[in-house]
Amino acid sequence: MKRFWVLAGIVVTVELVVIVVFWYLSRGGNLDLVNPLVNKKITGVIQKRERVVGFLPTWMIGKTKVYTDEITDLVFSGIEVQVDGGLLWDVQSKKIDNDNYLNLKQSITNAGGKNFLSIKLFDDNNLEKLVVDADARLKMMTEVKDMVETGKFDGVNVDFEYMSNPTRILDDDFGGLFDQMKQSGWKEVSVDVFANTIIKGDKDRLDKLAKRVDQIIVMAYDFHRPGSDYAGFVAPMTATPGERSINEILQKVVEFGLEKEKVVLAFPLYGYEWVTIDDKIGSAQVTGGYGRTVQYQESVGFTGTTFDDVAQSPWSTWTEQVQKNKVVYYKVGKKTYKKNVPYTVTEIHQAYFENEQSLAVKLEAVKQAQLAGVGFWALGYEGKTDLIKNLKLRITN
Repeated sequence: MKRFWVLAGIVVTVELVVIVVFWYLSRGGNLDLVNPLVNKKITGVIQKRERVVGFLPTWMIGKTKVYTDEITDLVFSGIEVQVDGGLLWDVQSKKIDNDNYLNLKQSITNAGGKNFLSIKLFDDNNLEKLVVDADARLKMMTEVKDMVETGKFDGVNVDFEYMSNPTRILDDDFGGLFDQMKQSGWKEVSVDVFANTIIKGDKDRLDKLAKRVDQIIVMAYDFHRPGSDYAGFVAPMTATPGERSINEILQKVVEFGLEKEKVVLAFPLYGYEWVTIDDKIGSAQVTGGYGRTVQYQESVGFTGTTFDDVAQSPWSTWTEQVQKNKVVYYKVGKKTYKKNVPYTVTEIHQAYFENEQSLAVKLEAVKQAQLAGVGFWALGYEGKTDLIKNLKLRITN
């Protein structure tokens, strides 16, 4: 009997040691172990996994791969908030019950990830009305909470884009709105902000925002857009003087001492193509030209791509023969007629986009800055490629 209690005591002691070890490691501790067989010191370190946020816009549902542990946070983007605070249930938002989405959502859950509901509002006037209307705010709080509970979401992503002023969202009235969201049972609350919200924002107000929400997702893209006068990089790491860049965001985060564990940088899985006046980098757009979105899966096929050492991103230029028509007027006797006369012009095109190399640079910068993680806008733009799977190693190592 005495031997039994001795053995039982040893077992209990071992179990307690194992529990303490795992508790210590789970908090990022290092544990030095000695293997008696080889007499070598082994260091075991449990690495903290950065968050990988995948934004899934409703129009890309069914067009993306079924992800598992490559994505830690899947965001259903999204449902529009109306000026009265109610949620707009149109054809797109109703895709929240689409089988393709539900399968992807379950896949993320099974892999231990989280699912977020995204609400959006991009109209400045409607945002101003919503922020001061107590009844509208209450209606929004209630309807969103119901969606979180019935849809078993882990939280809400708030995409309120005040277009005319990137720092407006840092004001106290918006802060009160975020406080109310946190108090209304929305679980985790993340907020999307422009790059210029960080670059042009002041430390005190950014600190307050970080304390009010669980996560700040910086949209580190669209530094050049289709409406820009000049073609250029969509998400440059660095830029020429006077131009914005991702490094400028990182510098502000460090300078202000923001809570890094709450900051996520979101990068584009797309670029833009312009018609330009010449083939030089950053050329001006042709008057009356156009800019169009180029998804990642399309840009993979571009030829003549050059990787720019300053922006740390690729770009490409080429010419196209384009058939056009012009109206010609002519007379036959006293009557005037018109007809379309076809002609050919040579257009110069430029595209600025991302590839695996440029995204790896951005992910490494996030890792070095010790931010919470990265995001991608938008899932589906990568097509059937293994882009995110390939980048996963760079995110987690």
